[in-house]
Amino acid sequence: MIKNQKKDEAEEEKKRRMRLRGELPPEEDEPEEVWEPESIRTIMPFVTDDGIKQFIISSEGQFNGFIYICSLDEQRPIKAIPIKAGLKVTFMSLSTKPGGDVITIGYNNGLIELVMNFNFDKRMEIKYHDGQTGYISGAVFNKDQTFFVSCAHDGLTNVF
Repeated sequence: MIKNQKKDEAEEEKKRRMRLRGELPPEEDEPEEVWEPESIRTIMPFVTDDGIKQFIISSEGQFNGFIYICSLDEQRPIKAIPIKAGLKVTFMSLSTKPGGDVITIGYNNGLIELVMNFNFDKRMEIKYHDGQTGYISGAVFNKDQTFFVSCAHDGLTNVF
């Protein structure tokens, strides 16, 4: 950087967030960053096919906008998965069935996403709850996976 040149604050913030998510290596000349945690919204533990203990987490504040896959063996998230702008995760669960795992993610606007086998590139969306008061508080498959029930703060329970 040239002396007296101002840093682009938006670009610096973007790089800082990428470093926090482990997408960029830390800069050598940067001072040690102080971790200021935000409120955790949801957390869901799971064990990989290899037996590695991991968890998926969503957060408030500067870390909102992503779902983070974390490992008990790592200090930083393994992967940051973007969510739609302006949404907050209000519920997460994992259902295991013979055909594979299904992650259920509920949002503050009443949207539910289903993710098969941890493939976050392909998500199925379900939206039957009110976007104003319908943030998802629960969702579950029955034991034999023949139907799915969701509930939200709009006072509705839906069966799919």
